[in-house]
Amino acid sequence: MQVKNSQHRSAAGFTLIEFLVAMAMFVVVGGATFSMFAKNAPLFTQQQNTAALNIALQNVVSQLQLDLVNAGTGYYPSSGTIPSWPVGITIANQIPTTPCNVAATFTYTSACFDTLNILTINPGTVPYHPTNAAGNTAATTCESTTASPFYIQPNTGQTAAQAAAAFTTGQQLLLITSGATNTGTGLPTSNSSTQGYTPWVNTFVLTATPTVQGPNSVMLTFVPSNADGTNSSANDPVGISSTASPNLGTTFCTADWVMLFTPTKYYVDTTTNPANPTLKRQATGGTADTIAEQIIGFKVGAATSNAQDTTSTPTYSFAASNTPGATPAGYTNNFTLVRAVRVTLMGRTTPNPASTFQNAFDGGQYQVLGADVVINPRNMSMNSY
Repeated sequence: MQVKNSQHRSAAGFTLIEFLVAMAMFVVVGGATFSMFAKNAPLFTQQQNTAALNIALQNVVSQLQLDLVNAGTGYYPSSGTIPSWPVGITIANQIPTTPCNVAATFTYTSACFDTLNILTINPGTVPYHPTNAAGNTAATTCESTTASPFYIQPNTGQTAAQAAAAFTTGQQLLLITSGATNTGTGLPTSNSSTQGYTPWVNTFVLTATPTVQGPNSVMLTFVPSNADGTNSSANDPVGISSTASPNLGTTFCTADWVMLFTPTKYYVDTTTNPANPTLKRQATGGTADTIAEQIIGFKVGAATSNAQDTTSTPTYSFAASNTPGATPAGYTNNFTLVRAVRVTLMGRTTPNPASTFQNAFDGGQYQVLGADVVINPRNMSMNSY
């Protein structure tokens, strides 16, 4: 019986021409895909950077709101009720007359930015009353801030040593008179409780550890923080007396108050890296923390209360040291009048010199975003408007 051989079929496959056509199509499609990716990758990066900038600005606004709403916390009213707290913030406005940025290098200078000091009183240190070296408590016993030293008396139940231990070198103290009713001008010559003026304030930084002078007196050594605006920032880091102001006093008596500051400072650092201005938050005189990078705008304005005209609509002044009649109008650094604060913040994405994009704000090759917030510090706006 004859067996037939099975037939073998040749294996199916691509011809060389088909392979070359497929490769050509892959190159075309792949090239188009990679081209689209290359074009959209920078847009994706830009969107990511913009989103990150937006989140950073919102975080700054939230932190500012938390700090500012509590500005003035801890100030002690004396006799009666103080209708508005004497001081809770200070503002150092910059009004540049020439461009404060260099477009070619994407750099900004300190003249572009304001400084905001939020002032609260240390809750762990009770206030003290002034006295003299002998520890007298008569109402006519007064001390001056024009020359060191200054004396305080221990509180009831305290020894002088315990009162001295409440403070240390480098701390900044606030002095505030006990009167709180009428408006006055000029520098007081005695306790405002007898003069009938609005509260006066002043401040100084301790330059030595307090020492016991007697059983009822503690000596505080300091560099005078002058009320004529000539003092250095080292004598007054929070800027209460850095410029002459009608709410500055030089004489404080036994009914007045001496309190320990717990300040929080907001400022823009342009020294460390001028190409990357960073917004800093420095709490209680400690290390300054960076809370936002690439900040190109930080302006702080204040709406003030005019004791003589409570019906006018408040406007925000960004020139604290100017007089009300100046251009632009200010409020002569009388921070007792501040009732609301407006903060304008601007940030940018990282500059990209290779980009063809230019923003409309300063012409830089980066995206720009802004945030604006108005905050009414609860301790500074009681019974106002």
